[in-house]
Amino acid sequence: MFIDYITSSLNSLKQYKLRSFLSMLGIIISVFSIVSIITLGQGGKELIVREFTGSGTDLVVAHNDQMTETRMDKFAYLTEAQVEAMKRKIPGVADLAPEYLLSTTMKVGGENKRIPVIGVPANWFDIRGLDLVVRGRRFTEDEVRHSQKVCIAGQELFNSLFGKSKALGQEISIEGIYFNVIGLMGHKLKLGPFDINNALILPSSCMQRLLGTQEVYVVMFKAKDGVHPSVLKERIGEYLRETFSGKDLWAVHTMDELIKILDTVTNIISIVISSIAGISLLVGGIGVMNIMLVAVRERTREIGIRKAVGATKWDVLWQFLIESLILCSLGGGIGILTGVSLLLLIARLMNLAIFVSGGAIVLGFTFSCLVGIFSGVYPAYVAANLNPVEALRYE
Repeated sequence: MFIDYITSSLNSLKQYKLRSFLSMLGIIISVFSIVSIITLGQGGKELIVREFTGSGTDLVVAHNDQMTETRMDKFAYLTEAQVEAMKRKIPGVADLAPEYLLSTTMKVGGENKRIPVIGVPANWFDIRGLDLVVRGRRFTEDEVRHSQKVCIAGQELFNSLFGKSKALGQEISIEGIYFNVIGLMGHKLKLGPFDINNALILPSSCMQRLLGTQEVYVVMFKAKDGVHPSVLKERIGEYLRETFSGKDLWAVHTMDELIKILDTVTNIISIVISSIAGISLLVGGIGVMNIMLVAVRERTREIGIRKAVGATKWDVLWQFLIESLILCSLGGGIGILTGVSLLLLIARLMNLAIFVSGGAIVLGFTFSCLVGIFSGVYPAYVAANLNPVEALRYE
């Protein structure tokens, strides 16, 4: 019996192809949006977790909480001596690396822009725990000790400055002093107050001796084995409050905290956008309901004939309900195929790792089926309760 209902519904949809497609369009777009948003959101969370866990879960970051990328000189900072004292006086610190910061002006893309310059010791790369340098090399202990004029450039900044030119060996002027580019950083998530993708990294000694920068605004800490990062965080925070006369001028974060913060943000964004897509799916369902009511009106005489030859209310109701369900489920299927195909194409063209979420596919298809049932109930009820005598008279 249900096969007959399905066959009849498919024949009706084929008879009115354009109307059926326009009815499905809202469902297609909504399901496409839901699948894409959930997949991209989960992919983003996986990227964040991979990026930050790559830095090591034993990493603690302390930075001045009052500065921006263009203003830092008027706020509380640490000196080299204070940083060295932290390593001696704070229990549980295995190693640390200060960041000396300078904001300089460069002509980028024909415009003068403020660019962050970060001075770090050689052990900074090990503490960060990431393979930051994707081309060339990082600087050595000897280069730091002898203040060699070398630098590592963020990929985005270098592209803005030199385009597609050969990166290694180029010279970049910082405050009138030329530094040789020995390495390029791959794209990394922002960790701390500065975006290293648009920054220059120099040996810390160059920042101190050549550029006259003595202020430390960021310190990376590595916890000793057996010391939980949250415990070390509390010790660092307490030490910094004592250093700055009880004022909370510095923020201290563990990797787990940063992951949770970013995870919460991505979840909120995904929920908000998915809710909008869900509302559009509901609107699409209302459109399907209107089309089904039009179909009932157009097929009133057909319904009257069916009832006259013995069809029951349930026969008519099931026919229109299944027709609405097929319409919306087809729209959901097309939306899923479109979303998955587009995501895979983008991943291939941009060399990204995107994993299509099975949960998103199931959710999108389930919602489209539920909308199909919701959209078909009222039109099916109207059709089932038509008076056969009046239906036969309908012109």
